[in-house]
Amino acid sequence: MAVFNYKAREKDGTIVSGTIEAAERRLAMQRLQAKGLSPVTLKEGATGAPSTFAKIFERAKALRSNRNAKGGNENSQKQRGAKRESVGLLVLKRLMELHGSGLPVGDSIRILSQRLSDKEQGAIAQTLWRDLSEGSTLAGAMSRQPRCFPSSISYVIEAGEATGNLAPVLRKVIDYLEEKQGIRKKMIASMAYPAFICTIATAVVILFMTVLLPQIQGMLDRLGGEMTWSARILIDGSSFIAQIGPFLLLGLVIGIIGFRQWRSTESGLGRTDSWLLKLPLLGKIFYFSDLFQVGNLISTLLESGINTTETLRLTERTVKNTALRKRFNIARGQVNEGLSIAQAFQRNQFMPDLAVDILTVGENTGNLAHSMNEITKGFRNELTARLAKLTTLVSTGALICAFILVALIAMGIVTSVFQVSRSLS
Repeated sequence: MAVFNYKAREKDGTIVSGTIEAAERRLAMQRLQAKGLSPVTLKEGATGAPSTFAKIFERAKALRSNRNAKGGNENSQKQRGAKRESVGLLVLKRLMELHGSGLPVGDSIRILSQRLSDKEQGAIAQTLWRDLSEGSTLAGAMSRQPRCFPSSISYVIEAGEATGNLAPVLRKVIDYLEEKQGIRKKMIASMAYPAFICTIATAVVILFMTVLLPQIQGMLDRLGGEMTWSARILIDGSSFIAQIGPFLLLGLVIGIIGFRQWRSTESGLGRTDSWLLKLPLLGKIFYFSDLFQVGNLISTLLESGINTTETLRLTERTVKNTALRKRFNIARGQVNEGLSIAQAFQRNQFMPDLAVDILTVGENTGNLAHSMNEITKGFRNELTARLAKLTTLVSTGALICAFILVALIAMGIVTSVFQVSRSLS
């Protein structure tokens, strides 16, 4: 029976150390995990080498320290870094092309730093090469550019480096980022078209009410005619709106500022995110968007060799909606206490029942990563369908409203002109 010296993290994050007896390092790791400990280092006697997971966790600790030393705010980086993340993805694709052909990762980065013509991509590659030249790993170098490479990606790359399977892990990372960006583009596109239709419809209505109707009224006044009651209502309404317009605009600006200030508080953010999930149609879009991100990342981390506890901890930070993140946090704590992922998600209503059933099968068969990947495809399909439905409803609704209003204006003008022509005849 060998004696292993260990350092491990308790559930509350406290680092503890001690010794444990086991026939081999793998069994020692299992015994520590059974006690609710996450190994940081595990050495046999004074000279044993750390296990693969210990390497990952040691480097993960170093990565977190690097990020904290830079004082980066993760939420603000998310908001500002969408474009930089896209550029980082392009660099990873070029890296995959070189490294996948058999070139060592260091040489691949060096070539990219010299050959990339795009300024942004070249700057990222040059920074990576500088850090690698100073002795850093690829994961460590990526962690120093969090706006280009999300923190969870650094952990996945670290797992690939520790296990010697960087190429397939890099492929998984690229697929994950492409899926993530694809969904983001679909959401932007689905909202852009309805916004364009609403803008055009609003512009047409404003043009009729502020330009055409006053001209028609002036013509009728000169001819001694009067506008019909429907046209008069529209004119008076437009005049009233024009008079109070500045006050409405001021009130709107004040309301937006006040709402943003309230939402910046913990209670305001929690309440608004909870309301967002209850909105018709939009609520499900926000819901399935977060589920897609969660499922995609969990399957990527598990396939890369990260254990369940660390996978859930890393994934929690990607949940954007605070109400959903609270459910996920509770579920993660229950998993750490011994509950299965499927049971924890079901108790906290984090995922639909069908997805939970598939996860249950995956956990029972030891193929959780594959099951999570399958339900992620379902989340993506559901999100795409709801985005298409939203686009159709908003666009159609805006066009119908604009058509009805313009038709009313046109009818008022025509009837008024007809009355004048009859009186003149």
